[in-house]
Amino acid sequence: MPYPTTYPAVAADQHAADLAGRPCPRLTGPNELARRLAELDEQYIRAQFVELDELSASRDGGTQAVRKLMADGRLPQPAYRLDDGTDMVAGDFFAPLDAAGGVEALPEWFRSRYMSAARRLGLPDGPAEADEQWTEYLSGGYGVCLKRATPESIAEKALYITTIERLLVNPQPGDTSWADELRTTVDALAAIERPGALLDPPRWGGPMSPQWYGAYLRAYFPQAFTSPTGVAS
Repeated sequence: MPYPTTYPAVAADQHAADLAGRPCPRLTGPNELARRLAELDEQYIRAQFVELDELSASRDGGTQAVRKLMADGRLPQPAYRLDDGTDMVAGDFFAPLDAAGGVEALPEWFRSRYMSAARRLGLPDGPAEADEQWTEYLSGGYGVCLKRATPESIAEKALYITTIERLLVNPQPGDTSWADELRTTVDALAAIERPGALLDPPRWGGPMSPQWYGAYLRAYFPQAFTSPTGVAS
């Protein structure tokens, strides 16, 4: 089984050489490797997210009021914080708040929308599950991994992960229906998730969803992700 590619080649110094003068990127020094990874990490974050203070400047009460709501657990925490202390959020960070009609209505709006989506998808849809997802939403984690941190996308992610884990209980890569379901589910999950920053795994203490439920599965079950013409999905 070929190992999946989890870091771009530019993360290491392609000009590093061994003692025989042969190219050997793996001999990149740790400080240089850390510098390169941090630079790529910040490039991704700045490309995918916006500065909280800039986005919130035009909101009622301005940046200070928004930060107070976040500190009080009434709006989600930032997705990322840069080395200079800049907090970063998704460009549509305020979309759920605006859809709900205000911060007072946001919790009930979120819970009811989540329960409705969970019910439609055949997931547990009680108040306890909605409360759990509301807590997760406020943590800011869904802002990291989802393209749109909405109750519907959160429920979809739960469904896809549940389906993948069910399939992995009894893997049958040689069975066409099993392989088709794995492929379509992995692809559907990838469609609603962000690719993720390079340093997300150490931030979270382990592989992220795009690796665990994406790159690793594609490498482990290549036949499930290759069409009859040999083209990978």
